[in-house]
Amino acid sequence: MIASWSTEQVHPRDRTAYWVDQICHGCQMDCEPRGGTALLGQATITDLAGILQVGSGCSTDQVLRRSQRQIARGDVDFFHVAVQASGRCLVSQDGHEVVLEPGDFTLLDRSRPYQYTYNGEFSQVVLMMRRDLLSPRIGSAPLFTATRIDGTKDIGGLLSPMLQQLPALVNSMPDMVRERVAQNIIDLIATALLSHGERARVSSGMTLVRVKFWIETHLNGDLSAERIAAECKVTARHLNRLFAREGTSLMQYVLERRLARCRHDLTDATMRHRTISDIAIAAGFKDLSHFSRAYRARYGRTASEDRMSFKQK
Repeated sequence: MIASWSTEQVHPRDRTAYWVDQICHGCQMDCEPRGGTALLGQATITDLAGILQVGSGCSTDQVLRRSQRQIARGDVDFFHVAVQASGRCLVSQDGHEVVLEPGDFTLLDRSRPYQYTYNGEFSQVVLMMRRDLLSPRIGSAPLFTATRIDGTKDIGGLLSPMLQQLPALVNSMPDMVRERVAQNIIDLIATALLSHGERARVSSGMTLVRVKFWIETHLNGDLSAERIAAECKVTARHLNRLFAREGTSLMQYVLERRLARCRHDLTDATMRHRTISDIAIAAGFKDLSHFSRAYRARYGRTASEDRMSFKQK
């Protein structure tokens, strides 16, 4: 656990000052009480594999601001996902405003100002995720910030209950699965944002981001240029032009991602029980001879050598 605080053990006359101080230093936010009553609350922050910080908290009427003063203190290499567990909250960033009802969640960028306004008692779950991990999955973050993801339907309805349970589960997770869980959570959040980004404009860059993400989540399927193009609602010719700008082709990119998935799983402690053949097939390889040749050509080692060297560590 990184931090934990509560007003319960603080003298009533000092509770507001204590809460404001903890929010300011622990969350790098400015806190302003509302309603003329003392602030009450508690909060915890826990680290998950150095990839996510998972927090939860509950309190009373207040305004929280990520101000330029707080931004200047640092800690800008993160995105902030807020999941409303109870109560209501008005969230604003970059001129956009959204009201979060219980179950809803939204994305905020720690490098730019934003604000929460709470009216009455509330509880929230907060995830801080590294910018370098989320940005490649969603592309331009301003297209998604302060966008409400409905926590009652579609992927939001699937994801919200899991995110709300995460603070209670994270400390009991075995070390060997923590990184995989963190990466999967980021994948799911990116999927929810890409599915519900109402302000997203269909540019070439965004098309490429969406296609890459779709490929990443369907590697075990029977992928062809025609299927990828149809599922992503673009032409195969257009996709090949986009990938050509990056010095590759659509199907060469698919092969690279399948090989990368295999190498990751071959050196993952949670995958030691799986055979090399199982891992290759799960990544979409139908011909194991082709997999073996492609793996060695890409990494200069056989899959067996990589598996053995990892086991010996």
